[in-house]
Amino acid sequence: MHSTHYRYASPVSDSINDAHLCPVSDDFQQCVSFQLDFSPQTVNVMRQLDFYTNQVHHFEVMESHQLLEVVARSEVETFTDQRDFTVSCPPEMLVGLGRNDRYYDYLAGSQRVALSPMIQHEAKEIIAGISDVRQQVERVMGYIFEHFEYAPGTTHVESDVLHVFQIQRGVCQDFAHVMIGLCRSVGIPTRYVSGYFYVTPKSQSTVDNTASHAWVECYLPNIGWVGYDPTHDRRTDASYIKVAMGRDYVDVRPLAGTYRGKSTVEMDVTVSVQQLS
Repeated sequence: MHSTHYRYASPVSDSINDAHLCPVSDDFQQCVSFQLDFSPQTVNVMRQLDFYTNQVHHFEVMESHQLLEVVARSEVETFTDQRDFTVSCPPEMLVGLGRNDRYYDYLAGSQRVALSPMIQHEAKEIIAGISDVRQQVERVMGYIFEHFEYAPGTTHVESDVLHVFQIQRGVCQDFAHVMIGLCRSVGIPTRYVSGYFYVTPKSQSTVDNTASHAWVECYLPNIGWVGYDPTHDRRTDASYIKVAMGRDYVDVRPLAGTYRGKSTVEMDVTVSVQQLS
């Protein structure tokens, strides 16, 4: 369950929003059910696919209101990745992908991930001497895990990759942006992924089942798109639930919109992830 509450200091109206809250269905997970509830209930809702094939629910609350609640409930079945990760991934097979529409956006800079000379230089240093793309990606992920501190409160949702790279602190969203910047700088298509990570009760993870999570997917020659979590220095598995993917956080914000009125707003988000079997 993903619940978002907006509380306005005075009445607002004409609230127009997009929600990226419905989990994807692909080779590694199946969204069994999805339900989106609102308060006020007089909401106009339209479901559509965005440019990156994510499900987006566009909704409008035109009447005057001081509270807006959006609650998403999902049931998702996840599967084990059975692909062979021992095959070679030659960098030569990445040449020319920037001219392909399927990869261009995941190789270029984006709103939160500028490919600065500093990041480009660092990326080349990190993977120096490594001639396999999978090993390059794993080295980049390990570098972030080793050199960046998980520190909630040191960044915010508007922080870009340059700021995070300079302070070397942040949270999962920030580490995903850093990994995207480093990998794209050396020609590895990489995209941002939002979702959830189920943590077992005995886990020592820095995240828990009451928060959303972020990681990346890198394109590996001879394998395909593969998820990597720099916050935990691991490849993703059946514990991860993918909700949306894009160039960076801006493309997959759980909720984004506007409203008419000058009122200030407070937002509370609660997340609950439970294993059913």
